[in-house]
Amino acid sequence: MSTVHPSNIPAPFKDLGRLRRRSWYWLTPAIALGLFVCVMGSILWWLDARDDAQRYGTLVRDVDWAQQSMRLRMLAARDRMGALGRDLVRTNMTEGRFLDDARELLVEHPEIIHVAWINADRKAVWISTPDRRAGQTFRMSAPGAAEPEAFRAFEIARDEHRPAYSRPYRGQYNEVYLDLYVPVFQDERFLGTLATVYSVDAILQNLIPQETQHKYKVSILDGNEMPLVSSSSRADKGAINAYEVPLDPPGNGMMLSARGYRTQTDTSQTMLVWVVVSLSAVIIWSLFALWRHTRFRSQAEEALIAETAFRRAMENSMLTGMRVLDMEGRITYVNPAFCRMMGWDEADLLGRPPPYPYWPQGDHAAQWRNTEMLLSGNAPSSGFEMEAQRRDGSIFFARMYVSPLLDQRGVQTGWMTSMTDITEPKRIREALAAAHERFMTVLEGLDDAISVTAETPKGSELLFANKTYRRVLGSQPTGHDELSAGRRGRFTDEAIEVYSSSTHRWFEVRHRMLQWVDGRRVRMQVARDITERRASEEASRAQQEKIQLTSRLITMGEMASSLAHELNQPLTAINNYSMGVVALVRAGDTDPAKLLPALEKTTAQAQRAGMIIRRIREFVKRSEPKRQRVSLPTIVDNAAGFAGIESRTRRIDIIQKIPQQLPDVLADPILIEQVVLNLLKNGLEAMQDSAGRELLVEANVREDMVEVAVTDTGHGLADPERLFEPFYSTKSEGMGMGLNICRTIIEFHHGRLWAEANPAGGTIFKFTLPWVRPILPTGPAPELESAPKELT
Repeated sequence: MSTVHPSNIPAPFKDLGRLRRRSWYWLTPAIALGLFVCVMGSILWWLDARDDAQRYGTLVRDVDWAQQSMRLRMLAARDRMGALGRDLVRTNMTEGRFLDDARELLVEHPEIIHVAWINADRKAVWISTPDRRAGQTFRMSAPGAAEPEAFRAFEIARDEHRPAYSRPYRGQYNEVYLDLYVPVFQDERFLGTLATVYSVDAILQNLIPQETQHKYKVSILDGNEMPLVSSSSRADKGAINAYEVPLDPPGNGMMLSARGYRTQTDTSQTMLVWVVVSLSAVIIWSLFALWRHTRFRSQAEEALIAETAFRRAMENSMLTGMRVLDMEGRITYVNPAFCRMMGWDEADLLGRPPPYPYWPQGDHAAQWRNTEMLLSGNAPSSGFEMEAQRRDGSIFFARMYVSPLLDQRGVQTGWMTSMTDITEPKRIREALAAAHERFMTVLEGLDDAISVTAETPKGSELLFANKTYRRVLGSQPTGHDELSAGRRGRFTDEAIEVYSSSTHRWFEVRHRMLQWVDGRRVRMQVARDITERRASEEASRAQQEKIQLTSRLITMGEMASSLAHELNQPLTAINNYSMGVVALVRAGDTDPAKLLPALEKTTAQAQRAGMIIRRIREFVKRSEPKRQRVSLPTIVDNAAGFAGIESRTRRIDIIQKIPQQLPDVLADPILIEQVVLNLLKNGLEAMQDSAGRELLVEANVREDMVEVAVTDTGHGLADPERLFEPFYSTKSEGMGMGLNICRTIIEFHHGRLWAEANPAGGTIFKFTLPWVRPILPTGPAPELESAPKELT
C-alpha cells in the first residue's frame, strides 16, 4: 500500500494537524451535556425503581390478603360440611333436613354450586343445587359421567379418612369446577362422602375483592401453571410486575396469580422523561450545527486527502488486474494486482509496447490478433479469454474486459483493461461438465425408466427422460401421467405397482417432489418393469394355495376313519328311529304323542350329520386367501369340532380357555382353522401314550397381537425349532410339510409361529395374529378371563 510523505502534503493541508489537536475543546459542551443526561436519567430511573418497589409491595399485600380470605372461607365451608357429616351420623337425618342445611350453606357460600350426599357406592343420594344453577346437573347423578379426578379425590377421602379436594376440571358451559369430598364414618365403617362442587369462576368473583380485581389481573392457575380463570383478558406481556401464592386449600398445585399494569400516573411520569429527552436532543442538535459550521473547511481538506488514500488503497486491494494502454499499445499503468498476477514488477512493464513479456512463447500470433482487436475497439463487451505466462514460466487462463479511457474533455487517450484469473473456475467448470457426462451415462444405462415432469397451464411438460423411458413409453409425458396412477399432488417415497395399458406391462413406481434448476417444483418418477417378477409371484402364490389345499385334504384323509365313525352314529340313529316309526305305523299305532318324539330325534340326528358334512366341505373347498375381521373363538371352536372326533377316539379332552371378549383378528378363517387343526392333531398324536389326557388351547392379548397356545403333555421334543423345516418329521409316515405350511400361513398374516418345551412335560405351540379395534366404541373392557370349556 502506498503512503504519502508529510513533505508532499500541499500547503492548505499543513495546518490540519493543528486543527485536529484543537478539536477536543469542542468536546467539552458535549461532555457536560452527557453528564446532565446521565444524572437526569439516573434520577428518573431511581424514582421509577422506587415506584415499582412500592407497587410490588402493595401487590404482595393485596394478594396475600385475598389468599387468606379465600383460605378462611374454604376452611369454614369445609368445617360446615364436617359438622353436617357428624349430624348425618348421630341423627336419623331425612332428605328434607339435609336439603335445608345444604341451602343455608349455598346461600352463605355463593361460590358453591352443588352439595350432595354420596354413598359408599359412589351414588349421589341427595343433591342440593341453588336456584341460580337450576339448569346444571350434578355429574355423579348420571352413571359414567364423573371425572376421573373426582373419583381419585373420592378414594383419597375414603382411604385416608380426611377431606380431599379434586384437581380442577372443565364441566358444563366450559366452566371450571373443583370438588371437595368430606368422608363420613360410623364406627370405622365408611358410609359415604359429602360432596361440595365449587365454581372456580365464582371463587374468583365472590372471594376476591372487586377493588383487587379492578386493580390487577387476578388469575387462578392449575398445577401446570396454566390459567383456569382470570379477572381480565389483558395480555401478560404488558404487566410490569407479578406475584403468585399457593392456594391451600384446595392445594393440588393451584396458585393465585396477580399481575399489575401501568396506570395514568405512570404515563405522566413517562411523558416527563420524554420531555427531558427532547430538550437534550435539541441542545445536541444545536451543538452539532455549530460544530459543523466551524469545521467545514478542515473537513473538506481532510476529505480530499482521505479520498486520495482511499482510491489508492482500493486499487491495491483489488484482486482484478488493472492495466492502461495508450493509443499505440504501450503500457502506461498497472495496479499491484496485475503485477502479482503476472509476476513482473511495475518498472518492468511500464512503457513496454507489444510483444509484452507475459505473452506465452509460441503463441504470439494469437496474442497479436487479440491486441489488434483491442486497439481497434472491436473487443466484445462480454470480454474474451486469453492465455498468459508468469515470470516463473507457469501458464494460466484469464478473462479480459476492455473499455475506452477518456480525459476531462471527453477525448480518448487509451484503453483501460481489467483481467481476472479464471484458471480455477475453468477447471471446476470442466470437472462439472465431465461429472455431468458421467452421471448422464449412468442414467441412460439404467434399466429403470426415469422421468421428470412439471405442471403447466397446458398440462404436463416432460423435462427429462432417460433412454429406457423413451424406449418403453416414448418421448411424451403421457407415459409419466399414466404411471402416476392418480397420485398427483400427494407423492411419497412409498413404491406402488401400476399396470400400463399402453405397454401391457406392470411397473413398480416411486415418486418424489424435487426443486428443478429454475426453482420450479417438479415430479421425478422412477419406474421399474416388474412384469416377470409379478408372473413369478403369481405362480408361487398359486403353488402355495395348492400346497395348503393339499394339506387340508391330507388332514381330512388322515381323519377319514374317525369322520366315518362320527357320521355313522347319527345315520344309525336315524335308521333306528325310522324303523321304530314304521313299526308303530304298521301296528296301527299312529298316536302323535309317540311318533313326534321319534321324528324330532330323527331330525336332530340328520342336522348333526349335515353339520359334520358342511364343516368338511368348507374346510376342503378351494378359495382365494382373504384376510378379514373374524372372531378367533369361532375359528378355534370349528377346529376343535374337527379335532374332537379324533380326541374322543383317543379318550383325550380338549380344554379351551378362550376369553369371549377377545378382540377380533385380521385373518383368513379357513387358513387359520387349518393351522389350529394341525396343531391340535399333532398334540393328540403326541399324547397317545401319555398319562395326561387333557389338551389345552389358550388365547391372550399381547400388546397389539393375540397369542394362541396349544399345550400338550406328550413325549416332548429335543429340538422344537427343527419341526418347521421342510420334509422334517418325527412320525414315520409323516411328510414333514404340515408345520412348515402352518408357519407360512401365520407369516402371511404378519404373525409368528414357534414351539417351546412345556415345563410340565410335552410341547407348547404358540402363534400370534394382529388384532383389530372394535367397529363401535364400547364400555370398559372386561378382564380377559373365562371358565375352561371342555369339549368331549
